[in-house]
Amino acid sequence: MSRVKTAPDWARWASEIFQPPLVLAALLVVLPWGAIPGAWSLVWGIAAAVFVCGVPLTVVLLLVRRGVLTDHHVSEKSHRRPVMIGTLVMVVGFLVATLYFNGPVEIVGLLASTVLAGTLLAVVSPWWKVSGHGMMMGGTVVVLAVSWGPVGLLFIPVALLVSWSRTKLQAHSGSQVIAGFLYGVVVLGGIYAWLVQ
Repeated sequence: MSRVKTAPDWARWASEIFQPPLVLAALLVVLPWGAIPGAWSLVWGIAAAVFVCGVPLTVVLLLVRRGVLTDHHVSEKSHRRPVMIGTLVMVVGFLVATLYFNGPVEIVGLLASTVLAGTLLAVVSPWWKVSGHGMMMGGTVVVLAVSWGPVGLLFIPVALLVSWSRTKLQAHSGSQVIAGFLYGVVVLGGIYAWLVQ
């Protein structure tokens, strides 16, 4: 029996629903529209979500089907760097387009912070598998607090539950999840806050 099959259902659901590409995609759509409601913000958000989250996730799923990757969370340490680099290239491409065409500042902030935070994660991952879920959860807490004020802090229990799910699934050690979470708060969240305020 695999470690995922023996884990509680809530941990599997939390890990799947709040996986980093899906969370980032949701933020890319919701935050620009929340700041300036309208078709312009919505189109930018959807385009960003499809390009920087949808395309890489689709490629990963295809590679899993072909047996190149073990799973869509890229659990194998040696596989993480190439996947992260490919994703970061997509993020940088859309970030350049957003800057060139004066896209929403929220998208610029999310993509720039993702590139900077993700680069170090890609460097470290082959040796120590820092939790990408943890990083995304920690960063999202800050991003939502910056964007929505105290209401954004309501995401903290979700972030902690998702982070805990990664240890329950034995995908990461507790220290890897905590490191990812704190890194997300400081780097991902901090850069976003600096750029948009």
